[in-house]
Amino acid sequence: MSPGGHLVTTALACAAVYAGTGSLGMTAGLAAGGFLIDLDHIFDYVVFERQRDLRPSAFLRYYLEGRCRRVVLPLHSYELLAFLVLLAWLSNRDWLWGYVLGAALHLPLDIIFNGRLVPGGLVHFYSFACRARAGFLAERFTDARRLAPLEESFWVSFFKGTRLEKAVASPGQRAVARPLPAAGRESSLR
Repeated sequence: MSPGGHLVTTALACAAVYAGTGSLGMTAGLAAGGFLIDLDHIFDYVVFERQRDLRPSAFLRYYLEGRCRRVVLPLHSYELLAFLVLLAWLSNRDWLWGYVLGAALHLPLDIIFNGRLVPGGLVHFYSFACRARAGFLAERFTDARRLAPLEESFWVSFFKGTRLEKAVASPGQRAVARPLPAAGRESSLR
């Protein structure tokens, strides 16, 4: 999902949770899990991609055009979510339950909207173990050649997100995945 899409859905969820519970802690946790969870993209961008252009427009273009080579994304994982559910259950902290709720909103939206861009979807991608087995290589999960370059302003791209090249798939038509090598079949697209 686009960053703007996450911002809007998280803001709506925060408003509903605050209206229903009155809990600032749960609402703040929800904001962190629903939107700020994407800070791990910045971590990957600086630490693993070794990118130094910290302008928001350069960062957004880098990701939306599929230039990243590594996808560690420690906050985007089923394993972390399961651990946090257990921790929230044991500690019963509002802010932690809020984070779990936000992440439980964020990850399925990513799977649905980002999965449209990848033949076969991205359900497996959100397993940290799966990404680790693939060496955290982005090319094992997506084909950046299928993505359209960004041609609009920062804010339009922020809300529209990544799109496929028009030649790859027209509306109502699914692109056909290329066969995967046997060794990485469960987690790679080349």
